[in-house]
Amino acid sequence: MLEDDGFVPIGRITLAGGKFVVHFDRPEARSWGPVIYAFRIGGEVVRISKGESDLASAIRGWERNVSDALRGIFHLGGTNPWEALELRSRLTEHRYGEFLARRGATGEKKALIKRYDPVLCNDSPCAKLRPPEARSVKNVALAVTYWGRLNRVLI
Repeated sequence: MLEDDGFVPIGRITLAGGKFVVHFDRPEARSWGPVIYAFRIGGEVVRISKGESDLASAIRGWERNVSDALRGIFHLGGTNPWEALELRSRLTEHRYGEFLARRGATGEKKALIKRYDPVLCNDSPCAKLRPPEARSVKNVALAVTYWGRLNRVLI
């Protein structure tokens, strides 16, 4: 459990008006850094990441990249189509996710990813089983095409 690894609840993640939104319930956490943070949806750890400077800056980038991807706008190195679809599906089902963080050194991030195997970490053991287009955006046009294919499957 994340709490056993020193993480504390600091907020929640939701979808609002088609956008990915991170709410800080502990405003002081905005200035934490360096920090390892995690998202947990439906009791499952789905993402572990880090911020070397303040947490608020890292989260602003996350909100922007995920929100763009949810609208079919992709950026090199940004949120990939599969990840956007998976977040949308899980947050639609559960309505919100937990946002947790741990202050201090970020060197343990890889070990935590290996331990929890979060589905939305593109370097987790389970993610390595996905095809390349479901792990990163290396070509924006291909990402847009893949997004269209994924969304047609849902219709």
